[in-house]
Amino acid sequence: MVRPVYETDLDGKKIIFRTGNGRLLWRAKTFKSEEPLMIAWIRSMGISDVVLDIGSNVGVYSIPIAQRVQQVFSCELDPLNVAILKENVVLNSVQEKVVILPFACGGSTRLAEVNFRDLAYGDALQSVAGGDRMPTTDSNMAHKMMSLQVNLDDLFTNLKLARPNKIKIDVDGNENMVLEGIKNLLANSEEVYFEDSFTDSCAEFIFHLNSLGFIESANLEVFSKTQPKVVLGFNRIFKKT
Repeated sequence: MVRPVYETDLDGKKIIFRTGNGRLLWRAKTFKSEEPLMIAWIRSMGISDVVLDIGSNVGVYSIPIAQRVQQVFSCELDPLNVAILKENVVLNSVQEKVVILPFACGGSTRLAEVNFRDLAYGDALQSVAGGDRMPTTDSNMAHKMMSLQVNLDDLFTNLKLARPNKIKIDVDGNENMVLEGIKNLLANSEEVYFEDSFTDSCAEFIFHLNSLGFIESANLEVFSKTQPKVVLGFNRIFKKT
């Protein structure tokens, strides 16, 4: 209660995660086991890489990535998650490596209605109006708010930001809108880590990657947490040919 943090490491590099509730503690404890393909992808990164993490949540992967690469852009739409993301960045002394982008990604810069299923740090499955609402259970604190949505292609061009050569996309049903806002960034990237939830918008996203010359190089099943034998999707890595 005095210092709610969980300490772990990856390959000897110490990592500190802010906790304080059950969901945050679970994210910290399962950091290396929840997405083995992500851990392998992180281990392949080097100091010359620039990474765009879309759907960074509280930075569970942005932090170890920042310990290895030149720069990380962490895009997260939930203000509660952004607060914990900032704490994790500072706790791990990677604030010179991480730029937090505290908004949703979309085809245009505008205000968009977002469905939040809860009022809790570390929550996910937020749904931007126009996206696919993922099957989930809302708490009694479920709510809607108008939030800022930004076209990342325009942002990176207008601010002359370093172009990412690696992009992670885990956006829980908002793939179609994210795609409209990062087509130029995708075209100029080399690797994409994508969470495929078997939706039409995920299929469209993968089709677009293939049209750009990306070929899937690895994948791993995503299983249901309540029904461990049920496959809900795949984590996929695509590389430019």
